[in-house]
Amino acid sequence: MRNTMTIKQLLIGKTEDSRIQIVRNAIVESIRIGFNALVLFLMTEYILGEKYLEVNTFVASMLSGLLNYALSTIWVFHKRQKRGNISRFVVFTIIGAVGLALNVGITSLLTKLCGIHYLVSNLIAQAIVFFFNFFMRKKIVYGMMSKEEGES
Repeated sequence: MRNTMTIKQLLIGKTEDSRIQIVRNAIVESIRIGFNALVLFLMTEYILGEKYLEVNTFVASMLSGLLNYALSTIWVFHKRQKRGNISRFVVFTIIGAVGLALNVGITSLLTKLCGIHYLVSNLIAQAIVFFFNFFMRKKIVYGMMSKEEGES
């Protein structure tokens, strides 16, 4: 039996294979990071300015977090939420809020104290938060919570 993944396995169908989920999550995170950078750029360059970097980072992270939730639930973990049950979204958001605090703090620290351009600082922060969010969400949101809800 071959131990290699095909493009079809990576992109299509349900899977519990963490390797495939990490690849899918990396794709979702790449989309989210690009969207986050676009919103951050527009907010900083055209709307509020660099003076409000923390607010700009917060708005960009919140909007990209909503995109992340939808793609993670539908494609990475294949766990569609039942109507009326918002606990998964709440816990997903709490984990994201912790990641957001890390993101804002790291972005601000690297930009203001280290003199790194805000987009580069944010990219570094996003990379760190990627692993935190994936493993916390896989274990808590799409692992334990799915078992409690009776999902497979």
